[in-house]
Amino acid sequence: MMNSTVVVGYDQTPHSDVALAEAAREAAMRGADLNVVTAFQRPVVPGSSVPPADSQDAARKTAEAAAQHGADSVVKRRPGLRVTPYALVGSAGKLLAQAAHGAELLVVGSRGKGGFSDLQVGSTAMRAVAGACCPVLVVRGETDADHSRIVAAVDIDEPCETVLEFAFLEASRRQARLTVIHVWDEPWILAYGQQDPGIADDIAAIEREREDRLSALIHSVQRRHPEVEPFHQVATGSAGRLLIEASHRADVLVTGARRHGEGHGMQIGPVTHTVLHYSTCPVAVVPLS
Repeated sequence: MMNSTVVVGYDQTPHSDVALAEAAREAAMRGADLNVVTAFQRPVVPGSSVPPADSQDAARKTAEAAAQHGADSVVKRRPGLRVTPYALVGSAGKLLAQAAHGAELLVVGSRGKGGFSDLQVGSTAMRAVAGACCPVLVVRGETDADHSRIVAAVDIDEPCETVLEFAFLEASRRQARLTVIHVWDEPWILAYGQQDPGIADDIAAIEREREDRLSALIHSVQRRHPEVEPFHQVATGSAGRLLIEASHRADVLVTGARRHGEGHGMQIGPVTHTVLHYSTCPVAVVPLS
């Protein structure tokens, strides 16, 4: 049987070193191979549509050296892991998404700007998520903190079993606790309830119904993972704000994204966009079924 594969983007910078370490951890937990991919662009020569062969060769050799450096550093720390370096020509985000076709997981780093409290995900990571057909783990900052907790954000009005499955497996592999959050964000009805106390019973009924639906979804997946004891909650308010707060107490925040109509890549909705930019822990974006 062929091993599964984890793919990681690597460009020999500090943020990609952190992603590389997390990708190696994920591959080891999964018993998967690790492909270290370095992207490079053909050199642009003014006045010519075709760059000189020696310039192309130099760019490729530099990328090959970077990929090999990443692979060697992983093997030193995890000698039992099978690691293969690749140097591929193309735009990094799109190329990584293509390289991860058929992979179990794509791992990319977050190239931030601004202070540590306001790290912005770079365009490479966003393009990789938008183009990938497999789950993408966007690694933000250092990953040394160990909260022993996975947080999964689910929308029970969408097919969310793949998000739950990923989160349960991640919790099982890490021997971590699992918290599943569904945020009910209907400000108009909540505001109306504050003005009209008579509607409070209706709001409570809606919350109970959502609690029951969430519980049923979780129990369905938990039957396959009895070793994981999940906690779940139905919250109201801003989904982005509540999930960013939850990321402070998590090792990984798992969320979902709809596939594009043709089945390739994911549509990054506003909540996923927010957590990708402001989460303080790695974010796993899982394609919805």
